[in-house]
Amino acid sequence: MKKNTISNLLYKLINSSDLNDEKLFTKVKNTYIPTTLYNILKHIRIINLKLNQLGIKKHDKVAILSENRVEWVCADLACAISGFETVPIYNSLSKEQIQYILEDSGSKVVFVSTSLLMDRLLKIKDESSLNFEIISFNDFYGDEKPEGVLFYNEIIKEFESSNNTNGGNELINFIHNKLEDTEEEDIYSIIYTSGTTGNPKGVMLTNKNICANLEGCNNILEINKDDKFLSFLPYSHAYERTAGYLLPFLNGAKIYYAQNIDTIGVQMPEVKPTFLITVPRLLDKMYSKVMKSSESLSGFKKKLFDSAIDYAHRENCDKRSFKYFLYDKLVYKKIKLKTGGNLRFFASGGGALNKKINRFMNNIGLATLEGYGMTEASPVISVNLPAKIKVGTVGPAMKGVEVKISDEGEILIKGDIIMKGYYKDEKSTSEALRDGWLHSGDLGEIDEDGYIKITDRKKSLFKTSGGKYIAPTAIEEMILHIPYLDQAIVIGNERMFVTALIVPEKDLEINEDLYKRVEKDLKEVTKSLSTYEKIRRFKLMEKPFTIEDGEMTPTMKLKRKVIEEKYADIIDEMYKGLEG
Repeated sequence: MKKNTISNLLYKLINSSDLNDEKLFTKVKNTYIPTTLYNILKHIRIINLKLNQLGIKKHDKVAILSENRVEWVCADLACAISGFETVPIYNSLSKEQIQYILEDSGSKVVFVSTSLLMDRLLKIKDESSLNFEIISFNDFYGDEKPEGVLFYNEIIKEFESSNNTNGGNELINFIHNKLEDTEEEDIYSIIYTSGTTGNPKGVMLTNKNICANLEGCNNILEINKDDKFLSFLPYSHAYERTAGYLLPFLNGAKIYYAQNIDTIGVQMPEVKPTFLITVPRLLDKMYSKVMKSSESLSGFKKKLFDSAIDYAHRENCDKRSFKYFLYDKLVYKKIKLKTGGNLRFFASGGGALNKKINRFMNNIGLATLEGYGMTEASPVISVNLPAKIKVGTVGPAMKGVEVKISDEGEILIKGDIIMKGYYKDEKSTSEALRDGWLHSGDLGEIDEDGYIKITDRKKSLFKTSGGKYIAPTAIEEMILHIPYLDQAIVIGNERMFVTALIVPEKDLEINEDLYKRVEKDLKEVTKSLSTYEKIRRFKLMEKPFTIEDGEMTPTMKLKRKVIEEKYADIIDEMYKGLEG
């Protein structure tokens, strides 16, 4: 029986594909430049040989500090086939955060892209005792090349000119000869979680962990060679690494690289993807854009559009009715064409998806599968089934995964997807892994169909000074039902009452009229809350919370503790005069 390793999956792909198949696509100006499977394999072989030449051995750590690109994939797989453990690093991290990860992991080589990231690495080398090789994906940095830096393209050219064994059969034989170099229990990657407090922890994921996750995802989504993925989330995150890169690539699908999240709207009609691995924030933006589009309509067209939109919000939206057929032909199809018209699924994870938006997307024919995962689980744990989507849930556990709810309401997970542990951190490992179960830190329920519902993050629950427990995520979701509000964070830990920091859409002027409008709409959307849960005061923020300012994780979840500390003066002002 073949081992569950990345090498075996890569070899299986090679044997079922034409080496001239175009697999990865990079947009340069207005053209998508393809990279064939043959060239990817050639680069994997050369980079693997170079790392060997640099003295890298099995179990050594190799970091990748870069945006998503072809070279990222080649470097990662060049390491995977020999058991070099990759350490992906978010390119949004500060110099100090990057240094901590390099030091903690003991990385011996760092692949890097931009001049900004290069500068951070060079400063780390200058200011610390760390010793690592740097391989740059980009060719030049200003007038001079940094001293002691190796360049990816030069390595490729060097080996190409000195070695003529890059034919198709030689490449296949090279991968075949690597099959015995790794075992199921070997670590494939150490992914440092983007913690909101303290230093991040290195999650050790084995070949078996990743292969089990890919098998579970495949069992539900059935990815094939005809699929196209548009990738915009960072490969440094376990979600995109598994679901947006390894899953499509090792199944023979095509991957197109988005330039950034703001270009997705332009690139979807160009690429016509069948899959988009996404986070709720992108779907929020798309929904908001659809709602705004009615503002330019008038008369019968506006009446028709508004009626179609109202119908798509219904829980009992009948897709077999003549009314639906009419709305689909005149309204919904135009919305779907904005995604390229070929989308099989949006797969949403990394945070709670607004139920109203989820229902709307599914009702107009943009199937949206909300799922649930953690880096510690490789990462996908559960996902809605295409044949039975239940809005408000994250679906049933994947095949081979067990999920149960503890007496305290915490979600516990067991299966081959569960991490080996935290790197050099036995204390945190023993806290997270108890009696074979991963303790998620999330609170949830499981319904009669086995579908999981996340009720809140255990750590995000807070208690008012009156002793009442508040689940802020649910309240934040209600606030974001208001279409012109972009972000919200609920405050109230050890306070007398609940307040909120709210970010309106960027084109709205913050004035007294907007405050009155928000106040009125807040009362309406939160009317089902208990008195102690209701928002007594709120502040409209001039600028959004961002990854760059350290207020959001790379998957666009708000960092509660960071925001509360950063805006402490504004928060205190909301409580002034009303608390003793």
